[in-house]
Amino acid sequence: MDSVGHPPVLLQADINPSSINSDSINIGGTRNPDDVLSFSTTIAARVTASSDNPVSYVRFSVKDPLSSQIVSEGELSDNGAGVDRTKGDSLFTGKATFQIKRVEIGVFMVEIHAEALNGFQSNTVVAPLTVFRGNRPPSLSSLEAPDTLKLANQTQLLTLRIRATDPDGLSDVARVIFNTYKPDGSASSGNPFQMYDDGAVETHGDLTAGDGIYSLIITLPSTTQTGIYRFEFQAFDRSNAASATFIHPVLVRQ
Repeated sequence: MDSVGHPPVLLQADINPSSINSDSINIGGTRNPDDVLSFSTTIAARVTASSDNPVSYVRFSVKDPLSSQIVSEGELSDNGAGVDRTKGDSLFTGKATFQIKRVEIGVFMVEIHAEALNGFQSNTVVAPLTVFRGNRPPSLSSLEAPDTLKLANQTQLLTLRIRATDPDGLSDVARVIFNTYKPDGSASSGNPFQMYDDGAVETHGDLTAGDGIYSLIITLPSTTQTGIYRFEFQAFDRSNAASATFIHPVLVRQ
């Protein structure tokens, strides 16, 4: 083929999404640094070419930020199929998919170039794809617990309730626990106790399932040591990030 005409030109490239929060993806309900995650992003590149030397192909590659190794590669199409909306509009579109560990964050470079039928190469456009970990820890508030509890030589049932929230959504709260410490500072047997948001009012004291209020019924025998107890509450999300410890003193007396 004669080398006639002009090489194709890449005018622009867009990536959507161009930023991915790996902590928005759960594996089996949890998030561990070594989880292998699958990512997908749409790549679109506008290419111009002379009529006597049309585009043969538009290709892309995604390179790891540390090793520069290619983690994904393929071709973009202008055929009106798949993610490409309009045939023949000079906007070539495709999807890049790849797998990495959750901990492998950074700015991945997406390189795009075109080639004409006569082998002329276009310029190369490089666009950043940022993969980051953006988890935010949960928080606790609105505790329902007494300040003072009178035993009166009887076994007492005490219902505890506390609200858990998370900036990444209520579904990101994995668990809420309760610990109690005796007046001498020693930990009570059974620590930590799991709290529940399951609507099981008779067994756990929880009124409504899934409303973010975690509940627990605890039993204090009539022989419970009197004095000031320290109640501690803490929430954990699916990345095992912990809330600040919510501390509440309770005076137990006869």
